[in-house]
Amino acid sequence: MEKQWLFRVAACSFLALAACGESPDSKTTEFKKAAPEPAVMTATCDLKMGWDPWEPYQYLTPEDEVKGLEIDLLGAMADEAGCSVTFVQDNWVNLLAGIRSGSIDMLGGATKTEAREKFAYFSDSYRHESFLLYIRAGESEKYMDKNLEELLAGGFRLGVTEDYLYGDEVNALHDDADFSSGFVSVPVTELNYYNLTQDHIDGFLEDPFVAACTVRRKGLQGQIEALSLEIHSTDVSIIFSRASVKEETVQAFNKALLKLKETGEYERILAKYRRVR
Repeated sequence: MEKQWLFRVAACSFLALAACGESPDSKTTEFKKAAPEPAVMTATCDLKMGWDPWEPYQYLTPEDEVKGLEIDLLGAMADEAGCSVTFVQDNWVNLLAGIRSGSIDMLGGATKTEAREKFAYFSDSYRHESFLLYIRAGESEKYMDKNLEELLAGGFRLGVTEDYLYGDEVNALHDDADFSSGFVSVPVTELNYYNLTQDHIDGFLEDPFVAACTVRRKGLQGQIEALSLEIHSTDVSIIFSRASVKEETVQAFNKALLKLKETGEYERILAKYRRVR
């Protein structure tokens, strides 16, 4: 998960979620799955994967197990590639430094850049990150077939979270004097849910997997729904250390990703975390 949303760790601490609890120190957790007959590689490999808490993508359970969408996806790819994975918890900056040095082998949710390619390999894009517009249930007809600019022009009050990077479209509207008054910023994303249910805003932008998790946890099913208005952010890849990982391992993960999509396992994993109910 690209650490471009700077508030995430602070939000986890603020909410004191058992599934999202972060230790102040680096933490290593063993997570090895048996892969007796890997479909991609015949040789086994052992990889250290860095992670930092952000439910539902990756989090620590009360039983001290690393779980989440990202863990399921990358774990399935590792299985298919004939690799075992050990998880190392830290913040994004330290983990990225570990990729550079080779003390960390791989990270999920990374954006490919020219600067990073000097010290890292990138897998094929394996997940699309975007935002959806969430509104009060039963109000979709008021906003149907309108884009974000049209909504704001009509007086729509849009909840956003400080330090989120929503992309060029949202940034341009936020910086435009004709639309900036329609933005209602909060320091912690959970406040958007409260503001929406209390009619302080008309809607907010959120990652759909995070929204599904939060709606379930807060018991807001039936009160909040998503419009079919997607704000694109980026496509993400796995970043591998050039110092510790062979390029053939990266290719094995790419082949594993294709296999997961062909068998339907990829979509089954995503669907599990999309469910609101």
